[in-house]
Amino acid sequence: MLRCAIIDDEEFSVNSLLRYIELLPRLDVIGVYTNPQEALEQVGQVNELDLLFMDIDMPYISGIELARALRSKTQKLVFTTSHSQYAFDAFEVEGDAFLLKPFSFGKFSTTINRLFPVMPGEKANDAGSGDDYFLVKNKEEDLRIIRVRYNEIVAFESAQNYVKIYLTNGKVLTAYLTLKDIMDIVGARDSFKQFHRAFIVSTDCIDYIEGSTIKMVNNLCFTVGEHYRDSFSMYLSNKLVKTSRKR
Repeated sequence: MLRCAIIDDEEFSVNSLLRYIELLPRLDVIGVYTNPQEALEQVGQVNELDLLFMDIDMPYISGIELARALRSKTQKLVFTTSHSQYAFDAFEVEGDAFLLKPFSFGKFSTTINRLFPVMPGEKANDAGSGDDYFLVKNKEEDLRIIRVRYNEIVAFESAQNYVKIYLTNGKVLTAYLTLKDIMDIVGARDSFKQFHRAFIVSTDCIDYIEGSTIKMVNNLCFTVGEHYRDSFSMYLSNKLVKTSRKR
């Protein structure tokens, strides 16, 4: 496990980062600090960290100033900020990576795997690796962490601030994620496609297609969105069996 801490005065940014960390089981958060002065005192007293995520634009003490005091406490330092002009300053204080907000899960996981390469025989344990599952907190079960296998997924549906995950056994999970987060996780897998702004589906679980209407095996039904018609047509072109008989 990689011991990590977060220093960021914006609660929204902290929550976003925690959502990504939850998808990488080899990361263990041992501290979250929204007050940079408290972070200076608390992190200064802990044993060496493997990874420290730090915002730059914070009140009273900037992330750059804080890094000068705490750099020796962490093996790797990753700056997370909305301001690209701090990139040179981050380099000056020996930052190992610079993530410009808002960054995707794909960018995040790639950065972690670059800083901590997976050893031969070891699993990366991230949703973009060769694993056959990922982990999510289910809102309907008091945020119990649930393992979700890719081959058990029928579809993902955007539902305001959450995503519903429909499984082949009829269960529906509710996770505090966005469809963009989901696409970062499953986008590299050919069986998952987005044909509507509110849905990402497993093409293995399509029951039938009628015109531009798609019906899933769990009776979920939707019409292909205007923006997604080209990708839908490409999918049909690749998958639809055509006769070689001359007309």
